[in-house]
Amino acid sequence: MQSYGPVPPPSPPPPGGRGIKRWAVPLAVGCAVAVLVPVLWVTGGFKETPKEPVKRPGRPLDLGLFDVTVRDARIGLATATFGSAKERFLIVRMRVVNKGEETEPLGLGGLSDGVSALTRAGKWLRPERIEGVAAGSKTDVVQPGLPVEASAMWKMGPADAPRKLTVGLREWKYGHGFTDSTFNWTVDREDETLVGRLTLDVAALPQPPATWTPIPRPSATRTPAVRPSVARTPRPTGSRR
Repeated sequence: MQSYGPVPPPSPPPPGGRGIKRWAVPLAVGCAVAVLVPVLWVTGGFKETPKEPVKRPGRPLDLGLFDVTVRDARIGLATATFGSAKERFLIVRMRVVNKGEETEPLGLGGLSDGVSALTRAGKWLRPERIEGVAAGSKTDVVQPGLPVEASAMWKMGPADAPRKLTVGLREWKYGHGFTDSTFNWTVDREDETLVGRLTLDVAALPQPPATWTPIPRPSATRTPAVRPSVARTPRPTGSRR
């Protein structure tokens, strides 16, 4: 006869059975990552996908407060900040126009906040200093409407000689902060979005011309003239009587 009694529930799986299957996939992924990370460290990591448009030097870029035209990059010598010794710098030359209504500095708080260079480690570095020339005179500010030929400079080691340099330019925005009610031009250096990304060929430091030392010519010595000797005839000797 068929029994109509209650059917007992199925017995739970033995410990370590299903639980091992649940962790099988995550454990495999973890092992794969552990093997992949050293490989990426050796090969340089994942290829970076630029979030900003790639630009070419020689064309003006609108940064909001400034119009900047990047010209070129080179290795050069400049006087150290403290002292008179010459140091090697990576120099990026650019033309800067202030579109605002107030004079802006080239250094901290000014143009320097929107200019960066990409290091081999993948970090963006602000210039150590920026020197400028306007109307034939040195300057450290940018007056409204007056173009400045600026040189952004990064200090280099004695053996550093990069062939290419990536420069990033950030946008300046006009507004006010949470605690400041006045409007100002500001740039967010934490924002990874750039107005333009430029890859420049770096010109090597020109070598000084070799000095040529002329070989001294031997001085001309005069040979004294030899006078011909005149034969003297002896005088006759007579005897006295």
